[in-house]
Amino acid sequence: MFSNFRKETSERSDSDNWAKKSLIDGTPFHYDSIEGCNENNLDVATHLMERARVDYDGTDNMALDDICAALIKLEGEDVLIRKINFANAFRLRLTYVLYCDETQQVWIYEMEGVRSLRLVSKMDGYAAFSEWIANVKGWKSTKIYRETADLPFFDKELRRFGTAWPTNIDCFISDADNNPVAILEFQNAKTTSVKDHCNNEFFLCKQEYRDSNGAIRYHDDIRRWMSQEILRVQSGLRLFIVTWAQDCDDFILKEVERITFPDLPFAVDWEMTNNYKRDMHNYAVKKDGESGDKIRNLYQSFNLVYESPAMRRVIHRPPLSASHKTFPFIYYKYKKNVLGDCGQLPSLLMELI
Repeated sequence: MFSNFRKETSERSDSDNWAKKSLIDGTPFHYDSIEGCNENNLDVATHLMERARVDYDGTDNMALDDICAALIKLEGEDVLIRKINFANAFRLRLTYVLYCDETQQVWIYEMEGVRSLRLVSKMDGYAAFSEWIANVKGWKSTKIYRETADLPFFDKELRRFGTAWPTNIDCFISDADNNPVAILEFQNAKTTSVKDHCNNEFFLCKQEYRDSNGAIRYHDDIRRWMSQEILRVQSGLRLFIVTWAQDCDDFILKEVERITFPDLPFAVDWEMTNNYKRDMHNYAVKKDGESGDKIRNLYQSFNLVYESPAMRRVIHRPPLSASHKTFPFIYYKYKKNVLGDCGQLPSLLMELI
C-alpha cells in the first residue's frame, strides 16, 4: 500500500518570474509544467512524466482506483486532466512515476485518463530506474552532473547511477476546456539586457572558449533548441518565447515558425564540425556577407518533420537561403520587443492566441 503522496522536484523555483505571474493573473488560460520529458536519440519525445514520492508498507494490494484518487488529490483533477491532454498531443499517455526513498523502489504507471491507470513496471532499486531512463533515451550522458545540495535524494541517486531524471517542460498553455494550445518557453536574460538578447547569436555559436589543449572551441544552443523543436513539431502546438529579466519591465514576446539546424557531422567528421561552428561564430560576431556566404555555399542544414511514430530530418544542400528558411536560424512568425511596459504582456499573448 502507498501513503503520504507528496511532490518533490529537481527543478529550481520560478517564484521570481514576474512574466509567468503576470500571464497567470492577466489571461484566462492555464499555465502548467511537466516534470520530465524524455527525448530519444531518434529525435522523438517518448515519455512525458510526472512523479510523486510515497511511503510504502511492502504490500502490493492497493487498488488502481485508489492510486488514481490519491494522484487527483495531489495534483488537482483539472491539472491532471490538462497534463494527460498535453501528453495526448504527442500521441503519448502520461507516465506517472511513484518512488520510495526508504526501499528505493520505483513504480511506473501510464494514465490514459484521469481515472484510468495501468502499471507498466516495478523496479527494485534506483539504479535500475536510472538504467531504464538511459534505455529509453537510447544514449548515456558522459557529462559530469553539477551536484546541488538541495536536490531530492531520488535525484542525487539517479545522477550517481549515471542517468538523471529527464529535463522538464517549463510551461504549456491550456484553454478553458483544459485542452493544450501552446508551449511557452521563458528565458531569463541574466547575462545581457532584454533588449540586446538574441537567441540566434547563441544558436550560432557566438560564445567561444579554449579547451584543455588551448584550442578554440564554440558553445552553442543547438541541443537546447533541438529539444524545443521536437516538442513543437511532434505535438503540432505553437511555441512562444518570453524573454524577461528580474527587476526589469522589458520583455520580448516571440512565436517560433520553424528552426533550421546546421547539419553537423560530429564524430563522423570533427574537422568539418569545428569549421562549421567557427564559420557560424564568425557570422554571429561579424554579421558580414563573407561569413554568411561560407555557410550558404559550403554546408548543409536540416528541418524536422514528424511522421508518426518517427521524426525525419529533411536535409537542405547548398546554397542555403534565408528567404527559403534553409539557412541555419530560428525563424519567427511574430516578434515584439517591449521596453518599460511589462503590463502589455498578457494582452499581447491573448491577441496572438
